[in-house]
Amino acid sequence: MYQIIKDVIVLGTYDLNDMLKKINTVWIQGDITEEEKTELIKLAQDNAKPENSYKPLQEQIDNAFKRIEELEARIVALEGGEEPTPEEYPQYKQPSGAHDAYNTGDKVTYNGKKYKCLTDGCVWSPDDYPQGWELVE
Repeated sequence: MYQIIKDVIVLGTYDLNDMLKKINTVWIQGDITEEEKTELIKLAQDNAKPENSYKPLQEQIDNAFKRIEELEARIVALEGGEEPTPEEYPQYKQPSGAHDAYNTGDKVTYNGKKYKCLTDGCVWSPDDYPQGWELVE
């Protein structure tokens, strides 16, 4: 089982979140060792490609329209003289594609901790892709 999963990871055509769940399931079933699990998780994180982790196109479109509506509301508020105060470390929101992926320098709060993004086009959480995030004390 270990070699099959490793071969799939090397091909690079996987969704990182899905692959991490599958690795944990196979480990829980006792089909791979703890060491193999750790190696596969690292390999999966190192070889992950953002474009393989995008949600279906319709969901991306729906989220884009929602974001447009939020921006329109901000514009209306600004035109009315209201100045929104940006949150320095907003709550992490799972990106659904390239249009709302996190980029280098973006700040988030995730599970009560503050993080800064270290890479462009990051569509994974600090738990799923720790290499892409810096914990801010």
